[in-house]
Amino acid sequence: MNSGMVYFVGAGPGDVDLITVKGKRALQQADVVIFDRLINPFLLTDVKDEAKLIYCGKQPCKHTLRQEDIQREILIHARKGKTVVRLKGGDPAVFGRVGEEAELLAEHQIAYEVIPGITAGIAATMYSGVPITHRKHSNSFAVVTGHGSKDDGTPKVEWEPLAKGVETIVFYMGVKHLRTITSELIKHGKSKDTAALVVQWGTYSKQRTVEGSLATIANKVEQANITNPAIIVVGDVVKLRSKLGWFDNKQLAGKGILIPSKIESNQELVRSLKKNGADVYEHNLLSQFENIGRGQLHQIRQLSAENQLVFLSSQSVYTFLRALGENKLDLRKIDSSIYAVDDTVKTTLQMIGIQSSLASRCELRSPVLIGGELEIESMRHEYPQSSEELVVNKQKVSQKDIEAFSRLVAEQHVNTLLVTSRQDAIQFIKFLELSGFEKNSVVHNLNVVCRGRETSLVLKAADIPVRSFIENENIMTVINAKETVLAVER
Repeated sequence: MNSGMVYFVGAGPGDVDLITVKGKRALQQADVVIFDRLINPFLLTDVKDEAKLIYCGKQPCKHTLRQEDIQREILIHARKGKTVVRLKGGDPAVFGRVGEEAELLAEHQIAYEVIPGITAGIAATMYSGVPITHRKHSNSFAVVTGHGSKDDGTPKVEWEPLAKGVETIVFYMGVKHLRTITSELIKHGKSKDTAALVVQWGTYSKQRTVEGSLATIANKVEQANITNPAIIVVGDVVKLRSKLGWFDNKQLAGKGILIPSKIESNQELVRSLKKNGADVYEHNLLSQFENIGRGQLHQIRQLSAENQLVFLSSQSVYTFLRALGENKLDLRKIDSSIYAVDDTVKTTLQMIGIQSSLASRCELRSPVLIGGELEIESMRHEYPQSSEELVVNKQKVSQKDIEAFSRLVAEQHVNTLLVTSRQDAIQFIKFLELSGFEKNSVVHNLNVVCRGRETSLVLKAADIPVRSFIENENIMTVINAKETVLAVER
């Protein structure tokens, strides 16, 4: 039997950039990904299109898969010779049950590797402005589960040595039992004035932190309506937060921004948004497949000197020429004049020895638009009714992108949709259509921000609300607006 390979990968605490390089590489190679509730869903966009995704999220009193079922899934796919990634939030060995899962594989002689991740107890504390150790304040720390095996669900902990012997204590999954935790620590020797804080959704832009003492923290957490996922930190290092807080107060804190394309011209904007505290999820929601079939080949053979070939992208140039070569057609026998939609496409044509003119500078009598279906749809309004269309690439949507998008929205990691061009707007609408999403339910909780009047008109025509239009506005101010859905001119 051809046994596969299993990787236990720590996804980190939330910020997508905190997964390790090695972990990301394993994820990209996976045939099967078994993932839990606390991973950032955007990590799924790194998975291969054909990979199988299995959700095994656990919430209090609600398990999608039992632990035995998770282990069975890992074993079944590994025995089929697949590369399996068990993707876990934080670090797989910190309350991640990797020991049980790896033990099963060892018993069945299946190869595995554990790729550590950054655990929330380290990262979320520092993102809240608290180092877990400090030469003057804490020389020891303990990581403790906040729920346990007692009949009432409270943690089964040796409270006295913990209270008296450890300077910084981090509790995972303990918000429900916070009053028990604080009272037991006080009862067993910790001063009621010992500093404490609770961090919810640590390392995400929507991170929330509540600070107090053992005597006050439970009331403050209830008043702030803090729930899981959250960690509790107890110790004098918490007092450093007033000096070392660096993450919570950025201009765009709390903003989760989805950009439905990934292009070079957006990179400066993306860096600026991240620097100002936003979570930015930039991804091409649709991918392309070549569409050169009999119909397109017949079109190519019918081209004449009357036509002007207008290439809409570098990709369309390569796809068109590859189709000619594979079907033994000669470009030199096509008598049509050749045009490029912009300088980038013109340069691409020049690099392969084809001279062209810029379409925007010429009056075309009988143009043939050559490009992907969305490129053509985006440019159609600029060309006469008499133009022909040669669709060389069509769009498809992959299950992993549907999964990532739906979880980003449903779990409220995203609250802003940033549409940077007319083509992006068309692509987003097409994604919703191909994915089967109900438009109103998707955009109901999203602020839609777009660049350019034409972009806003495309969205409005698809019943995606853009309530106002602002020219030459600072995009940070626009995205940070609380109530209004805005459109911004380039």
